[in-house]
Amino acid sequence: MPHVPASPRSRPSAPSAPGASGPSLLALLDGLPEAFLAVDAGWRLCHLSPRMRELFAGCVQPGDDVRKAVGAPLALGEHLRLDAPATDQAAVRYEHPWPEGNRCFDVSARPVEGGLLLHLRDITPEYRARHELQRAGQLFQAVLEGTTDAIYIKDLEGRYQVINSPGARALGRTVAEVRGHSDGELFPADEAAVNLQHDQDVLKAGRPLTYEDTQQSPDGERVWLTTKGPLRDDEGQVFGLFGISRDITQRRWAEEEVRRHSEFQEHLMGIISHDIRSPLGAIMNWSRVLAAGGPAEETARTSQRIATAAVRIERLTRLLLDFTRARLVGGVVIEPRGTDTQELLAKVAHEFRVAFPQRHIVLEHKGNTQGQWDPDRLAQVVSNLMENALKYGPPDAPVRLATRGLRNKVVVEVHNQGRPIPEALLPHLFEPFRQGPQTTRTLKMSYGLGLYIVREIVHAHGGTIEVASTETDGTTFTVTLPRRAPPKKGPPPSPRAACRTPRRTTPPP
Repeated sequence: MPHVPASPRSRPSAPSAPGASGPSLLALLDGLPEAFLAVDAGWRLCHLSPRMRELFAGCVQPGDDVRKAVGAPLALGEHLRLDAPATDQAAVRYEHPWPEGNRCFDVSARPVEGGLLLHLRDITPEYRARHELQRAGQLFQAVLEGTTDAIYIKDLEGRYQVINSPGARALGRTVAEVRGHSDGELFPADEAAVNLQHDQDVLKAGRPLTYEDTQQSPDGERVWLTTKGPLRDDEGQVFGLFGISRDITQRRWAEEEVRRHSEFQEHLMGIISHDIRSPLGAIMNWSRVLAAGGPAEETARTSQRIATAAVRIERLTRLLLDFTRARLVGGVVIEPRGTDTQELLAKVAHEFRVAFPQRHIVLEHKGNTQGQWDPDRLAQVVSNLMENALKYGPPDAPVRLATRGLRNKVVVEVHNQGRPIPEALLPHLFEPFRQGPQTTRTLKMSYGLGLYIVREIVHAHGGTIEVASTETDGTTFTVTLPRRAPPKKGPPPSPRAACRTPRRTTPPP
């Protein structure tokens, strides 16, 4: 507090206190715990209560110009017109933190007869409490906005009273669009009904409940882990509920990947132990027979058996390699160049006619069938589909290979008669490790890798593959390709990044 000494030679005589009706009033004011200060019309100090003297530590004396002595410490210039007489002031009241000591006073200035009366009431405890409350509110707001979880508070009518920005963004809305509204006003009836039921369960239980909720969004399925609980006042009465929703899509994805990885390992061990070990054992056994010698005819049959077993291992190894690449890089790598599907189908048909001379293969084509594709990969597609058609079609029924050119795309069809594919299997036909409809264990369909790789190759060309299978019409696989395969893409985004990007368009439950 600045010290303003007064010169005894220049100090005027102390004026009488304005509005004072005698020593009784001054004695009454002096006996109060608050601090009082009185000035005359010319802003000269007339009276200081003991508490006021204590605050100013004897630096102010009667007769001093209060504007110079205590104007700055009491911030009088911010609330009063110091260039006008004290009697012309309007009554004011304001809070004023004391410059020293971390204290605060409620200051009121009220004009009285002949001057002005200043009253200081110490409100330090409530000021500190309010300051702490404000600080706690700021900390709460920082936590509320600093988390990625959706946090909200509802009243008993189900209206959002508080929601943080991450929560509003998760709903595809702004905070202002959510606050004050209920789920029934914001979302479809079925979603609002689910949320309302959860709210009622929490209020009925009287304690926090946690559950998972799966929601569809334009970017895919999202999984949320939500905890809701009742809010109670000091008397224990429930006045609302809180909710915290956390996006656990990434965690669920990781758990699913672990499960799929474990499943893949089990399947891989089965493939190695059976589909590779069996032909490998056959090669070893027939090699011993071949080494022992024998008639030329028997030697030729033995050599053919060894070659057949080796082909089985080579095909399975190629399928596993394609499957692994597709899983690691997000698809099959292709090298497009000028290709004609008519010529490609003719080549594949010739190979199968040589391998299966007893089967009838029909080849059809129509229109312009040229485009930019990877011929080796497309040959792999047609060969896989042809092998399935020959395998599941009746021996006396033809297998049809057809291609036709449309305006900006080319269609390839592989058709066979025979028993239809079970309806329950159709939605999963192109998934890996899905057992096919055969009754005996075979290479291509026992693990579903062949059709999975077919689909991946078609998708890499920007095309589609469909299957139709009925008792009357048989089974037809239809591959539709744009005339020019899409350009090569970079590696797909990591699952971690993919889980951050989508934004939820349905409410946290």
